[in-house]
Amino acid sequence: MSASDGDTGPPGPPEETVTEVGRRRLHIPDTVARGLLALLLLGLILWVLLSNVGDLEAVAEALAGVSWEAAVLLIALLLATQVVIASQLAFTVPGLGVTRAVVTVESAAAVSNTVPGPSGTATRLGILRSWGFYTDDFARSWLFTSSLTNLVVLVMPVLAIIIAAALGEVTTGVVVLAVIGGVASVVGIVLVWLMLRSETFSRRIGTLAGRFARWARGVVSKRPSERDFAEAAVRFRDGLRATWRENGGRVSLAVVAAYGLNALMLSISMRAVGLGYDVLPVGSIVVVYAFVRLLTIVNLTPGGVGVVEALYVSGFLLVATGADESQIVAGVFLFRGLTYVGPILLGVVGLLIWKLRSSWRVPSPPEPVGAAGVGAVIADREPPGPGAR
Repeated sequence: MSASDGDTGPPGPPEETVTEVGRRRLHIPDTVARGLLALLLLGLILWVLLSNVGDLEAVAEALAGVSWEAAVLLIALLLATQVVIASQLAFTVPGLGVTRAVVTVESAAAVSNTVPGPSGTATRLGILRSWGFYTDDFARSWLFTSSLTNLVVLVMPVLAIIIAAALGEVTTGVVVLAVIGGVASVVGIVLVWLMLRSETFSRRIGTLAGRFARWARGVVSKRPSERDFAEAAVRFRDGLRATWRENGGRVSLAVVAAYGLNALMLSISMRAVGLGYDVLPVGSIVVVYAFVRLLTIVNLTPGGVGVVEALYVSGFLLVATGADESQIVAGVFLFRGLTYVGPILLGVVGLLIWKLRSSWRVPSPPEPVGAAGVGAVIADREPPGPGAR
């Protein structure tokens, strides 16, 4: 075929490939800033407790009064929730399996709840690459499950107010929380819909996200470029469609189930410390849970510690007029003890299994520099490869 027949010439050279995932970033000023922010936010929760609870001994008494039946039920629900969360990873990374997914998710959760920044995401990428999976497998799974989870978090405040209204439990505080959540929900849903509808819009979002990510992460290397992020956004869009066709129903069910199980644990925790339906109706618990999940869609501290507790206490004090403040704090502490400390303990076991189970480890397969770089930036690692130097 001649050039006049449409031949554009020989293809360009193949893109360079890498096998490493990139070094962990160590920015001392950022680490110090995050540490100071964590201390300030922990001071916030201490201020909320001291200003709203006159007798901390009453909090301890309420926690001591939790029955063993309630404790066993809550632990069982925590374990079930973690398996459901791990199933999302197993469904979106072909060949991983539930067992290794549980190890990956728990290990990442332990690191995320104790180390500032996207440390859990970096841990997940490192574990998957050590087992021979591609960065694109990690990125597609992370983006797909995160998008579905965030969509649920965005939609639920609207559903929560509907549930509260159906139960006849709408108060002024409930309405205020629901309106704030509803506005944020609409904005997030529209953005996701536009990405699925238009490849051009996906490229624009990818370019903007890449520009912001390079600036926020302090990336000065050529790769990953803004074009790499644009192409990653399109791959995400295409992968989202393919993954949805294959496992969309199961992943969606797992995401909703995890959200619901966490809400159930919160409800049982509040009941276990003595808060009855008369002072804290079901609708109020649902609205507060949906509102706090929405406001903590991005954690400012490891595992949201400090911020989450302050928001739950403030939210329940707003909607539960006449409730015992000590019992509210005790219920929040019980719930957070399960959902924050629990994954740390499980994650320590997961990290040990990952370190000791050498039979699961295989050499990382080579992959394009651009794809590896995008995944590295998502996980807050240095972009690997020659273009990163």
